[in-house]
Amino acid sequence: MPEQAEHSIKMSVRGIVEFILRSGSITTGYMSANRAVEGTIFHQKIQRRRKSEAQSAGLTYKSEVSLKLTVTYNNYEYEVEGRADGVVTGGPSVIIEEIKSTLKPVDQIENDPNHWHWAQAKCYGYIYCRLYDVKNVMIRLTYGHLETEESVSFSLEMNFSELESFFLSIMERYHRFAEMEVKRVEERNETAGRLSFPFGAFRKGQRELCVSVYASIKQGRRLFAQAPTGTGKTVSALFPSIKALGGFADKIFYCTAKTITRRVAEDNMRLMIQSGLRVRSVTLTAKDKICFLPQRLCNPIDCEFANGHFDRVNDALLDIITNETLIDRTLLETYARKHKVCPFEFMLDATLFCDVIVCDYNHVYDPKAKLKRYFADGGKFILLNDEAHNLVERGRDMFSASITRGELKETRELFDKKSDIYKGIGKVLKYFKECGRETPNGAYTEKGLPVTLCNLLKGLVSELDEWLAEPRNEAAERVLSEYFVISDFLRISEMYGGNYVTYIEAGEKTAFLIKLFCIDPSKMLSDETRKSTAAIFFSATLTPLVYFRNTLGGGENDYTLRLPSPFPQNNLCLMIDGRVSTKLRFRESSFEPVADRIYRVISARKGNYLAFFSSYAYMGEVAEIFQSAHPEINTLAQSPDMDEAARESFLQRFTPESEETMLAFAVLGGVFSEGVDLKAERLIGVIVVGVGLPMITEERNVISEYYSRLMDMGFEYAYVYPGMNKVMQAVGRVIRSESDRGVALLIDSRFAGSDYKCLFPSEWSHARYINGPKDMEETLEGFWAGR
Repeated sequence: MPEQAEHSIKMSVRGIVEFILRSGSITTGYMSANRAVEGTIFHQKIQRRRKSEAQSAGLTYKSEVSLKLTVTYNNYEYEVEGRADGVVTGGPSVIIEEIKSTLKPVDQIENDPNHWHWAQAKCYGYIYCRLYDVKNVMIRLTYGHLETEESVSFSLEMNFSELESFFLSIMERYHRFAEMEVKRVEERNETAGRLSFPFGAFRKGQRELCVSVYASIKQGRRLFAQAPTGTGKTVSALFPSIKALGGFADKIFYCTAKTITRRVAEDNMRLMIQSGLRVRSVTLTAKDKICFLPQRLCNPIDCEFANGHFDRVNDALLDIITNETLIDRTLLETYARKHKVCPFEFMLDATLFCDVIVCDYNHVYDPKAKLKRYFADGGKFILLNDEAHNLVERGRDMFSASITRGELKETRELFDKKSDIYKGIGKVLKYFKECGRETPNGAYTEKGLPVTLCNLLKGLVSELDEWLAEPRNEAAERVLSEYFVISDFLRISEMYGGNYVTYIEAGEKTAFLIKLFCIDPSKMLSDETRKSTAAIFFSATLTPLVYFRNTLGGGENDYTLRLPSPFPQNNLCLMIDGRVSTKLRFRESSFEPVADRIYRVISARKGNYLAFFSSYAYMGEVAEIFQSAHPEINTLAQSPDMDEAARESFLQRFTPESEETMLAFAVLGGVFSEGVDLKAERLIGVIVVGVGLPMITEERNVISEYYSRLMDMGFEYAYVYPGMNKVMQAVGRVIRSESDRGVALLIDSRFAGSDYKCLFPSEWSHARYINGPKDMEETLEGFWAGR
């Protein structure tokens, strides 16, 4: 009996030849928005033509011929499959045809025998010969122009021996990667099975979270979990997910909204790897941050890393997966420079050989940015959504799209006034003019898709397709940028339904912005999570759980979990001062009382404090009064235009052993109100001014109206819940470890009302309502004295 193969691997012909035989340079990335559909239609036209030609010659033609073959190579069993565009039988030789659509004039297409298009057709020829015991075939490669419908064909007669030799040469090159990957997965599964919880004993709530995550993965369900700070939610999500690899899933996507959260995931992966786990992880970085030439679009003329990238990238991949297990931005850049490849494209290819992919939400959910190699069809994936309270607004952004009058006008100026593109943009601008309307707040909404606008944009895209297909000057980069904006708008228009409105910013004479605004992203988020094995949504502030379950695409059959805080409740002195109203009509009269209360809190003990406000304007007014009254106090303030270096400098001011009191002013929902880990004496107090309601806008009012109709919870879904989430996040900056002690003061009369009290987490049950200055001073004095 023949020896049984040790391993079985499924793969597509196109996938293997594209990976192994890719060559050349990265181009601008332009691809017609309609090209896939147009290519399919044109394929069918050529196939009908071939069938007619075959029938006239007394031959038989079949299109879309499914081919599948199991071959053994080096004791590995490969199940190779694909679909030949056309097969002609009945003549001297069987003809195997591969059809490719193009926008390049057919008289300029040269026959490149080393191109992977030939390789794909040759592999189909080999499989056909094996399946039907054929000794020789004619391989035909046909290119068809999408616009002119002209075509050109190249043919090559090959016998079985030549085809087999070629196929085995492809297998040899692919086998290097496959063998490494199979052995690594075996080691991963073995070491994951032996892995113990990396922190030894479980903290309060950790075991329950781990069990819930694993059960959700096993049963293919969604889990919505509120895990307060200190639970160790990152490792409690990763550890059971690692255990599930091999049996229930192939990859883990750890999705976050902020860089600092991704670092925590990396640290936990490092800890498990140091404990003996053999997995490989990669952290994805935005293209504009990792690109070596971020100011230019990818092209081989300007970028030495794009020039010839595909000639070198497989060697770079083999190098990094042989030597590294925890791949971060620094490593990716190091190997990219070593092998002279594009770091961004290299990073994406590296995910193919990784078990854990740490990334931003948009890599999984955003229609224009998601990793289509994984999420076009889905797979056995675990989606871990950290800080999931951010995903509601991010979801709205990802599934919305807009175009602006100003950018269209700038693009039009790049074209001759007699050109079809100039005229096409002019028609769109005329539509903008017709949308002009005088409104109190400069914006209005309409229900229903702007069909006329979409039709105008489709026509414009067709013109731009043809223009961009030809080599152009530097203006092409600016045109391409607007092309992507329009294409995104049309892509989102296909999702438009009852959960959308058309939002228009306008003046009396013209509109300035037209936006397809996604009010409720739950359906799209649900559709995306259904493509994977399981989705876990977790955060320290997922309150109320039913709100997040509804807005993040969950259902009544999905699991929810609310864990208590693992920290001693009395470590936080939580005070509520309901004697001040921060509502807009009372705001000016609140400036001095708020400044006074802030001073009383920070005077009780020397240290570092943060005061959070609902807006920069409010913050600025109070900060000016405070600084004037107390110039001896060191202060600093967040600004709306802070870059990464400025934010880091801001946080470095929070030193653990400060000899003087420092007060920092910041905004609720900003970069310093969540995801900031200032342990011990680096931060001993937080003052939150107001209930964090989002600014009243046309969009917010639309959200309110939508949820009022849907469930009579409009104001809560649009304003109260998002605002209270910001408040809880801000208070969560104080207690970051079991030994931390600190104070938090909430200032607003609404905190004393039942509508807000019912949203308080259980760890706030000891909150003290302050009756006056003396009461606050005595409360603070007793807390800091340990009474």
